[in-house]
Amino acid sequence: MFKVLLISGSPAKPAHTTALVKEVGSQLQKKGCQITIWDLQERPLPFVDPYYHHHPERNPDPVVKEFVQLTIEADSFVLGSPNYHNSYSGILKNALDILNMDNFNGKPVGLVANGGGIRSTQPLDHLRIVVRGLLGLAIPMQIAACKSDFTLQGETYMINSSDINNRIAAFTNQLINYMEKLNNKSYIK
Repeated sequence: MFKVLLISGSPAKPAHTTALVKEVGSQLQKKGCQITIWDLQERPLPFVDPYYHHHPERNPDPVVKEFVQLTIEADSFVLGSPNYHNSYSGILKNALDILNMDNFNGKPVGLVANGGGIRSTQPLDHLRIVVRGLLGLAIPMQIAACKSDFTLQGETYMINSSDINNRIAAFTNQLINYMEKLNNKSYIK
């Protein structure tokens, strides 16, 4: 069973990005993956300490230790962010800065973002460069959503766009396909 760590980098509550990340996670779970969602709004990480850059697992903070351990165990990642000033969020950057290349090396990474008023790929473009710098493998398919793709139900956003739901299905299949090729396993249901 593949383990996927999904990180939502939105500080908002409720958050379109978190709803998108959760739906991607749900689809991965239905396809046989074991998922963990780390919502940086609910489980914030302390500011990066460069002393632990080469060995993030040695950071004494228990929240950082748990986060780093999840990245070590993950076969793959999904990184989600809102569009902040044509890039990804600072809390996601901080989370990634806590880690290093050993956490991502050779692992496939899916990228998703929410652009507010319009679908925007800028956060995804920037994350793709960062993933490459971490030696991860950003998969070609990505998801860019906007607020009109969601409906607020109670205190949670739900995806109301068939286009986004179709994209999630193709995206999750591609992520699993990359995990299979890199791990020589077959788990798509």
